[in-house]
Amino acid sequence: MKAYILEKNGGVENLKQVQLKDLVATGDQVLIETKAIGINPADVLVRNSDFMLNMITGGNVPEQIILGWDVSGVVKQVGEKVTTFTVGDEVFGLISMPGLGSTYATEVLASEHQLVLKPENIQFSEAGATPMAALTAWQAVVTKANVKSGDRVLVHAASGGVGHFAVQFAKEFGAYVIGTSSAKNEDFVRSLGVDEFLDYTKVPFEEQLEKVDVVIDAINSVEHIQRSIKVIHSGGRLVYLQPHFAEALEASLQEAKVEGFGVFVSSSAENLKEIASLLASVKVNTKVTQTFSFDDLKDAHNVVESGRATGKIVVVTE
Repeated sequence: MKAYILEKNGGVENLKQVQLKDLVATGDQVLIETKAIGINPADVLVRNSDFMLNMITGGNVPEQIILGWDVSGVVKQVGEKVTTFTVGDEVFGLISMPGLGSTYATEVLASEHQLVLKPENIQFSEAGATPMAALTAWQAVVTKANVKSGDRVLVHAASGGVGHFAVQFAKEFGAYVIGTSSAKNEDFVRSLGVDEFLDYTKVPFEEQLEKVDVVIDAINSVEHIQRSIKVIHSGGRLVYLQPHFAEALEASLQEAKVEGFGVFVSSSAENLKEIASLLASVKVNTKVTQTFSFDDLKDAHNVVESGRATGKIVVVTE
């Protein structure tokens, strides 16, 4: 099989395509013939930082590092304990997060408990682009924020991978949704169904809106998240994607009487089944904006690392 190994932390030049031995499924493992791989900001962070690599693996960094967590494909082989899937099934999932999913490969091994069937109405590219971003948004909007009908919800970076799912999930649960982005992405964000669009480059967002019940803040900045706290009603909820910011935010949250939740995405077939159902019913859509070949995976990394990508970036193997 072909795979990309990370020779050392740093730039994309440290991702090297190699030929490795084919994999074999045992126990509860499913062997997937890869069709598509989602590329996420987390992939870039772990590639760049030995601190992030150690954190995500719990310090158990293997000698051979294969990055990647998102995958969709066809079941090629199943272990003797697998009961959920059979050869030929079309599946997708977020593999071994936290840990190393090793999905930057033409074959991927995964526990059957991390996979779900791909809805028939979506392409492999859409399925492969979905798991990490959608599960992060689900665990933020549904699990932590418990968004319900009538809530006023502010979603920052609404044009991004996590943000575009967060908008759709909040709308599905009956919320009034406000999305922030730059003006060039206004049409994209409005296409997601937001009730209000805010151009954060024009006027600071906290000067543009009335207080809200929930903020989903995907921006990697303590200062930005503290600004978000100021626009939340007393008793409201803040969800941010950097759990290690908790200590820095504690005083501001207490003063504002706001609940704060840090989310670090984890693999969950249970959550992904809910998301797959929404994709199957076309109540939620995965917006793939750029597709790259397996040989051009480094270019996909560059796009994600630029911070200017909208929707989802995906790599396909054929």
